[in-house]
Amino acid sequence: MNKTNFRFYVCLLIFFCLAVQIHAQQGRTLKWSMSLQNVKTRETIPFGETVQAETGEQFRLIIQASGRSFLYVIAESPETDAIAVLCEKQMRKDETWQSGVLQLTEPQGIEYLFVITSLEEQKDLARSIAAFQNNQGFIQKRALRNEIYRIRSDISQFREAPEKPVLMGGATRGDPERNQGVEFSGLGTYVKTISIEH
Repeated sequence: MNKTNFRFYVCLLIFFCLAVQIHAQQGRTLKWSMSLQNVKTRETIPFGETVQAETGEQFRLIIQASGRSFLYVIAESPETDAIAVLCEKQMRKDETWQSGVLQLTEPQGIEYLFVITSLEEQKDLARSIAAFQNNQGFIQKRALRNEIYRIRSDISQFREAPEKPVLMGGATRGDPERNQGVEFSGLGTYVKTISIEH
């Protein structure tokens, strides 16, 4: 075999490997569902708009991944400038994650839960989380908050498939429309902001 044929076959093999890799990545779809559950009543709370609640109420966030993905959950209380990283992990197929009990405490205001899911690790976000967990100073809080908002802003520039309501967890008594979580299926990365006013 001469050098020209050898180079041709090597290039063909490299092209074939790249094509297979690109096809495999295109076939991956980000799919997950989540719900916010009232711990006392076990009802699932709709969170399409700001959730109205009372100080002292307790909630639990439940997230199910239909495939391998990365999950980041960050809680923020702007009134006290408090941020907490609730989850930073790689989810396996069909894995369920649930938060500990989230209790609404004084001062009253709006609590935010940012749920970020992605097919690939969010390396800048992971670095911001690591810096924040190492030193929870003002600069680290601001950097983490800015990274969350940057991801959310980047996502909003693209058209993503919408969420759809799904029955997930919670009680089945009462109006079934009020016992729904949401499901999302799309490519890449998705950010969900849950606002709870108390």
